[in-house]
Amino acid sequence: MPFRARLAIGIAAAFLSTAAAPQVAPSRHATGSFDVSMTFEAQQEAPEGGVATARMGMRKIFSGDMEGVAIGTMLSGGTPAPGHSAAYVAIDQFHGSVDGRPGGFMLVHRGTMAASGESELSVVIAPDSGTGALAGITGTLTIDVREDGHFYDLEYRLPEDD
Repeated sequence: MPFRARLAIGIAAAFLSTAAAPQVAPSRHATGSFDVSMTFEAQQEAPEGGVATARMGMRKIFSGDMEGVAIGTMLSGGTPAPGHSAAYVAIDQFHGSVDGRPGGFMLVHRGTMAASGESELSVVIAPDSGTGALAGITGTLTIDVREDGHFYDLEYRLPEDD
């Protein structure tokens, strides 16, 4: 195939793939701070050679673009070794408002922390858990723990954004 024909086909293919690509509106962001309190509920002793686990109740009070309360449960486990490695999973239910929209949704957490200092945290909005004006909400929550408190950035989308 001659070079000009290949070039024309390439340009047409690039145009068609760009023209056919759906336009996605940017995500919204809600930011602010939260206070958290934990209540010990139960502990599972470590089996021979294993790791002990614990269940905690959580209560968070959000301020900023998210105004409201989240109540949930956390399961955690950690090594007794110096430097301490740990993991946790949690579910909490937020009720209040996001950017002035009243309603609620469920947050699902999964986090790990290695004794080396490496950590990983994922907090997502559970699918189809939105209520009120937040029905259909999707997104992720980033948590930043600093000396001066706990801060969040909720990156989210609503059905009207699509």
